[in-house]
Amino acid sequence: MPFLFKNKKFLPINFYIKDFVNKRENTIKNLLIKLTIITGFLFGIAACDDSPNREIRAGKYGMMSEESPQYAAIVFLLTIYENENLDETISMTSQSFGRTIKAYHTNKSVQRHLLNLRLDKVEIEPMSGGFSPRNEFTKKSTVDLKITGYFNNEKIIDLRTIEMVKKGGDWQIIGVRNTVP
Repeated sequence: MPFLFKNKKFLPINFYIKDFVNKRENTIKNLLIKLTIITGFLFGIAACDDSPNREIRAGKYGMMSEESPQYAAIVFLLTIYENENLDETISMTSQSFGRTIKAYHTNKSVQRHLLNLRLDKVEIEPMSGGFSPRNEFTKKSTVDLKITGYFNNEKIIDLRTIEMVKKGGDWQIIGVRNTVP
């Protein structure tokens, strides 16, 4: 059996082969463990994506253009009822109306005081009578919305009118009022 010199001792060659194989196996195990941890971490981050992917089912055949004032009005009210904070809501308003909303500090306060309509679950759809297909090309628009929701397990249906202006290609909300006085 051939011998090799290691640390002033003669060791058989199969010792070196076993040592090499053991180191190689440990390296592969460590690599697999690291790969598993990284993959789990990436799946966790992907699952925690906080970007809202709202699918608004309204308009003809359940589709609505994102450039339409109806879409902007629905998203505005959904941000008040579904988001944790008012940041996205304020970004959709004019400066003066944004300051008014910001003064209420929380979504529940905006629901309670500005809209006078507290809801736990909400569905919002545009009223078909006020729809004009040319609305997306105008500078000002008012949209009537039907809000259906529940508060304390009691069904509530209400109508609101959202007033908007178009600035820089985006619709900005300038006011909310009751549709029926």
